[in-house]
Amino acid sequence: MPPAADKNLHEKILNAALRLLRSRGEASLSLRKVAFAAGTTTPTVYKRFRNKQALLLALALRLRDELNDALFKSKSLQEACRVYLRYAEDHPNEYKLLFLLWNEIFGSDRPRPGLDWARKQLARKFGGKPEEYERFTYAIWLICHGGATLLTAPSDLRRRSEHREQTLAICDTLLQSGECLRAPAATPAA
Repeated sequence: MPPAADKNLHEKILNAALRLLRSRGEASLSLRKVAFAAGTTTPTVYKRFRNKQALLLALALRLRDELNDALFKSKSLQEACRVYLRYAEDHPNEYKLLFLLWNEIFGSDRPRPGLDWARKQLARKFGGKPEEYERFTYAIWLICHGGATLLTAPSDLRRRSEHREQTLAICDTLLQSGECLRAPAATPAA
């Protein structure tokens, strides 16, 4: 009788890849190393992920969902900015992977629940429709991403603290100043 299939093997492989990513970064991942860490064989990993890029994409999608879940628990956009920066600072290799695969996981054909959530938060806070806050949402995200990128780069604690504090101060100022980046919703072309 053939051995029973491990129904959790997909998760075991992703969990092993995540452990390797956290400890050594994306460059250290190979399907062979992931297979060994997951307690399986390289051909078994290839049956589930056609190559390293497919494995990285699956891992990045999981990380995106985890980050979004953390953001959606925020009580305000100010808190969400802090959660975003803390995530990048606490998980630098994961954050770098998210943006290595930016186009694949946040491309124009993919849903963007984080941006949608932020637009709704802005509309609730300042009035109007969520789509009027496209520019405002991007401004906040670009500032947070820039700060997060600096926080994942090697630097001393004083410099990192300065990056974090300045990023949050800018976000707080924008979020307190109201509708400075609000734009009328675009009217559909006839």
